[in-house]
Amino acid sequence: MGTTEPDQDGSDMTASVDPIEVLLADPGAAAETLAAAVEEADDRLAVDVVASADDATERVARGEYDCVVADHDPPDRDGTDLLGRVRDHDPDLPFLLCGNGRDEAAVLARRIARAVESRHAVREAERRRDRLERFVEVVSHDLRTPLNVAQGRLELAADECDTEHLAPAADAVDRSLALVTDLLTLAREGEAVTDVERIDLASVTEACWATVETTDATLVVDTDRAIRGHPSRVRQLVENLIGNAVRHGGDGVIVTVGTMEPMHTSTRADADRRAGFYVADDGSGIPPERRDQVFDTGYTT
Repeated sequence: MGTTEPDQDGSDMTASVDPIEVLLADPGAAAETLAAAVEEADDRLAVDVVASADDATERVARGEYDCVVADHDPPDRDGTDLLGRVRDHDPDLPFLLCGNGRDEAAVLARRIARAVESRHAVREAERRRDRLERFVEVVSHDLRTPLNVAQGRLELAADECDTEHLAPAADAVDRSLALVTDLLTLAREGEAVTDVERIDLASVTEACWATVETTDATLVVDTDRAIRGHPSRVRQLVENLIGNAVRHGGDGVIVTVGTMEPMHTSTRADADRRAGFYVADDGSGIPPERRDQVFDTGYTT
C-alpha cells in the first residue's frame, strides 16, 4: 500500500496510491460478486477470491496480501481456525471475518481500508522510532567523545592547580554527559517516566543555579518542599526555567522559586489534588500580544 501525495495545490491525491491487496477466503457462490462490489466501493482495493482455507493459507505464506477477509463459517474449516493459520505466517496481518448476513460492500471496504491503514501507521511509527534511535546513538557518540576529553583534561588540571573554577566546569561536563545518556534513553524508551524519587526542591534549584550563567541575577528560594520526580528531568526542567528567566528578565532580575498550593476544582476530590512549584522573575513579563503563542510547540523569541 502506498501513501497519498500532495498535489501542486496542496490537496491530497490518491492516484499514486498502490493498491491494497485483499484475499477473500469464501467458498460461497456470491464471493466473486462481493469482491467486485468491494473493489467498486474503494478503488484502492484489489480483491482475490479463494474457495478454501488451504488455498488461503498457501497464498498468505507467499506474503502477497495486505488483508485477509474470511467467511465466518466456511464449509471446509472454521474461520477462526484460518485466523490461527494466518497468524502463524504473519502475526499482525489484518484479518476480518464476515458475518453470516454479509457486510454491505461499502462497509466491508471501509473496514479493510482502516485495518490496513492502521497496520501501515504502526509500521511507519516503528520505522521512525528506529531511525530516531540510530540518529541519537550517532549524536550521543559524537557528543560524548569531546566531553570525555574535557572531563579527563579537567581531572589533570585539578591535579596541577588549585582554582575554584575547575569544580563548576567539571560539574557542567558531568551534567552534559548525563543529558546525553538521558537523550539516548528517551529515544529508546519513549516519554514514560517510571524511575522517580524524592527530590528536595531547594537543593535542586541551587544546584541548577550554579550551572546556569546568571550574571547579575539574584536567586530567592522560597520553599522547603520536596517533590517526586525523575532527578535528571526535574533538573533539566528547572535549569531551562531559570535560564529563560535570567535571559529574558533584564538586568538585575530577581528569580524566585516557590510553592503553589493545590488548586480547588469541581472535578477532583481533595485527596487527588497536588501541590506544585513555580519559577518566577520580576522582569517585564511576556508582551500581551505574545501570551497566546508561548505554549505553541517550537515557539521561541
